[in-house]
Amino acid sequence: MVKMLDTDRYVKESEKEGPIPAFGKVSKDVMKIVWPSMLEGFLVALVTMFDGIMVSSLGNNANAAVTITKQPIYFMICFITALNIAITAIVSRRYGSKNKEETNRAMHVGIQLSAIIAIILTIFVCLMSRTLCSWMGATSSTIDYASSYLFIISAGFIFNALRLTINACQRGIGKTKISLYTNLIANIVNICFNYLLINGNYGFPKLGIEGAAIATVFGNAIAFLISLIAVMRKNGYLKLQFKSLFTIDKEMLKTVGNLLPSTLIDQIFLRIGFILFALIVNYLGDDATYIHGICNDMNSLMFTLADGFSIGTAAVVGHRLGEKRKDLAVVYAKVSMIISFMFAILICIFMSTCKGFLIDLYVPEMEYRYNMASNVMLLAAFITLPQNIQWVITGILRGSGDTKYTATLSLISVTAIRPIISYLLCYPIGLGVIGAWIGMGIDQSIRFTCNMVRFKQGKWKNIKV
Repeated sequence: MVKMLDTDRYVKESEKEGPIPAFGKVSKDVMKIVWPSMLEGFLVALVTMFDGIMVSSLGNNANAAVTITKQPIYFMICFITALNIAITAIVSRRYGSKNKEETNRAMHVGIQLSAIIAIILTIFVCLMSRTLCSWMGATSSTIDYASSYLFIISAGFIFNALRLTINACQRGIGKTKISLYTNLIANIVNICFNYLLINGNYGFPKLGIEGAAIATVFGNAIAFLISLIAVMRKNGYLKLQFKSLFTIDKEMLKTVGNLLPSTLIDQIFLRIGFILFALIVNYLGDDATYIHGICNDMNSLMFTLADGFSIGTAAVVGHRLGEKRKDLAVVYAKVSMIISFMFAILICIFMSTCKGFLIDLYVPEMEYRYNMASNVMLLAAFITLPQNIQWVITGILRGSGDTKYTATLSLISVTAIRPIISYLLCYPIGLGVIGAWIGMGIDQSIRFTCNMVRFKQGKWKNIKV
């Protein structure tokens, strides 16, 4: 244990470029940036969970409908996420090298591209909302709910896209608290309007599932406004110049363009794999979709802690690479992995021991649903162990610019291995929704192993961004 916490042993003597700080100092630096990202993601997932719980009051069909829409919504977000991964990598490197001008140029290009992508996706998904829900396995009892919910969320997508991009730039310079505060306020707005609009409380119209969608859009709009104000302050490191949004920065566009194709391919492969996985579950029927939705909400809620580590670590490692300290990049990366794994153990224990309470929040109407959800929840708890550590390493590789590798791994593991194994376990072998989650666990374990090997090879330290 003592050796594991000895940061001086994390890099070879021949690779040291200066003094190596102690584990306590490094962990403090890491957590200073990571914890707001963790809490932010946790709050976003928590609101998503509350959406599911509140929508459950309308019946299990409504809850299943929301689950069906998640993959099309996430598919929209994946394009923005791909952009944000590239922008964060560039911003963190420029910030680490103390180049304020190029840091701001990267932000402006990011906002421009985010707006263009969001408009195109909004038009497409709004026109195709019913068809997309049908493709995702919506039945006659869920198609109306699902298509209405997806249409409204898509109509307000631009607010979500722009605030995600602005916040990605803030994370790149280590300002993770700003993103946390915007989402905290937005989530409060979302929950309040959920209460007012779903069941028509305090004189507001009873809009049901459409009310839940409108509440989400309101929350995203508020978050966007707060994010916008944060980059309009005179003394801020990131300073928005509206005239720069209407000019073409060819040089920075080329820099972004060097990273964007591989990050986009990575995200598309991930999303295709997740969609195929969701389809496998959704075509098992409404009961399986409902059970999967409960456990997926909980898994996503706990995954946000790993995602926060991944986002924060990418920024921290990017800063060290920008400072030309490859040795410190390795040290900070390894400390992040150790802390993340400790959190994963705590999460596993929590989900395993509290699974009954968590499932009861969704008010399952039948005992067999409860029993099945309990079994799947136990699987989800243990999946967090490889999931959390592999996702932190993924963030390190992406943040350093090693996006071609992450895209290739996503294609092999998420787009191919997970759906194939899940399908075989679900249908021919007959394990149903449990088989799907076993397939997920196998995928997470494969990515953990491959990412760890790639990290140890050290090629990510030498990539220029």
